[in-house]
This record gives sequence, C-alpha cells and structure tokens, in this order.
Amino acid sequence: MIVKIFKIIGPRSYLAGFLLVFSAVIFSFFCKNDMRFPSGQFTEVIGNTILVFSLIYMFMLLEAQIKGGKFDSIHLIAFPTIYLFLPFSFNLKIIPILQSFMLLFAQFLFIKIVHSNKSEKWIFDLSLIISIMVQFNNSFSVLYVLPILVLLNRGLHDREHLMALFLPALLIPFTFIGISRFLPSSMSDLINPLTQIQILDTASLSNAEIIWLAMVLLSIAICLFQLLKGARKFSYPELFSSFLYMTFWLSFSVVFGYLGLEIGTSPWFLSFIPAAYFFGILLKNINSDFNKNLILSAVVLGIIFFKLLDNGILTVELPFSIRKY
Repeated sequence: MIVKIFKIIGPRSYLAGFLLVFSAVIFSFFCKNDMRFPSGQFTEVIGNTILVFSLIYMFMLLEAQIKGGKFDSIHLIAFPTIYLFLPFSFNLKIIPILQSFMLLFAQFLFIKIVHSNKSEKWIFDLSLIISIMVQFNNSFSVLYVLPILVLLNRGLHDREHLMALFLPALLIPFTFIGISRFLPSSMSDLINPLTQIQILDTASLSNAEIIWLAMVLLSIAICLFQLLKGARKFSYPELFSSFLYMTFWLSFSVVFGYLGLEIGTSPWFLSFIPAAYFFGILLKNINSDFNKNLILSAVVLGIIFFKLLDNGILTVELPFSIRKY
C-alpha cells in the first residue's frame, strides 16, 4: 500500500517520493513521444523531476517551521499525482521557476506577518519579494493585497509597518531600472515586459486542458468545503493562515490563466502548486488508509488511462487494442 510507505518521514519515503515524481514526469514525456523513450528530451525530464521534487521539499520544509519541525509526507504523494494531470511539462525558464519558489516563500512570510508580534521584518521581506516578482510581470502587484489586508486587520498603522510595506515597492523598480542598463537586451527585455490580456478561448481547449480545468474546479470545491468548516479543522492556527494564502493563490492563478497574463510560460503554470496542496488536503481528510489507497489508485489509473487515450496510444475498441509500432 503506497500510503503506508509515507507514514514515517525518512530516507525510504523521500526516495519513494522522488521515484513517484520521476515516474509521473517520464510517463508524461513517454505519452508525448508515442511511448518511445524521450532520449532527446531527457534533460527536460531530469529538470522537471528536480524542479517538482524541490518544490515539494521546500513546501514541506517551510510548513515544518510552523508545526514544530513536523514534516507532512502527504505532499510527496499529492504533487506527483497532480503532475500527471498537467496538459504540459514545465518550461524550464528561470523567471517562472523563481516565481514559483518566491510564491512558496511568500506563504511562509504571510504566516509570520499574521502571527508574529514583531512583524515589521516579515512585512518588509514579503513586500520585497512581491516587488521583485512585479518587475517581471506587473500582474503580480495584486499580491500587495495580502500584507495590506493583514495590516488593516491587525490595526498596524504605525510608521515602521508602513515603511516596511512601501519602501521595497518604491526602491526595487529603480534598482531594476539601473541594473537593466548594464544588461544585454536579451536580458533587459525580461524586466517590466508588456503584459497583455488574452482571454482564454474555451472553445479551442484540448482534452488535456479540459481535464486540468476539472482538477482546478475540484481544488476550488475542496477549498470551499474546507472554508465552511473554518479554522477548527486545523491543529495549528498558522496552518489555517497557510490555507487562506493558498486559497488566494488558487483564485489568483485561475484569473491569471483565464486572462492570459502569463509571460513565457503556460497559462496554468501557477495553479499547479495550489491544486496539489488542496488534493493533499482531500487525502488528509480521509481517515482510512484503505480508502486513501483506493481513491489514489482510482485517480492515478484514471488519468493514466485518459492520457493513453488522448495521445492515441490506446484506442477504445472491444477488445482494447494498443497501437503497434
């Protein structure tokens, strides 16, 4: 039983998690190459594997900081499972990758702002990260809503907190403008690029994109169901703050994808991490290991079957026939 392997965090569970990620990644590449070994794309396979596993480990590491050092192994199952639903492999460009890691670290900073008595430092750090992300895509400026709402909710209107919030937002743009003057045009063009709204054409969506949207809708449903239960379902108040941040991230990623505000990446790139997070919540809320394994097996087998059909590797005939090469 796969769930049993991840009961205790240790070398075995990390190795199993890495193998799950690698299996999910290479299967996706196999499907795109008509079940042939993707020798010409093996660097991308390894890059995607390392990226996803690094995101998992960072997520677990930051979450452990608010749980007394306790790592949650459910992410080692949820992330590779959700990767199977992606209609694309990650485009290994430095800016989108950095944005993913900064968004994860911003979650940790957001929790610190909400629950720390001396929050000036954390507000400054969060504003700094947001300000850097805005330089590569001004759509991320909506993230300023998070620290502003916390300041208003906690009544922190003193000069120190306001300076911590606005100083990075004022200084970082001038810093990047100065740096861009010494960079080649291929790099300076990445700073403050033009963002254009391109509404998603739902009529032209592929089957794989429709399945991904179904997974996003499931994540929204899990989110709403959990919100109805409120903070009482979380053993730590900080975990509820983490949940609220992920709710904001999921909502932002949906709007981001629908309006086509991405630059240099897929429209659904940002929704991967929150979708994996909420799928992990679904699994954690199932008490029985047998039921967890049953649901997990059904989900994995279902998406594997779909991908084989969608890529023309398996045809629905009676009896089933696999294309010969």
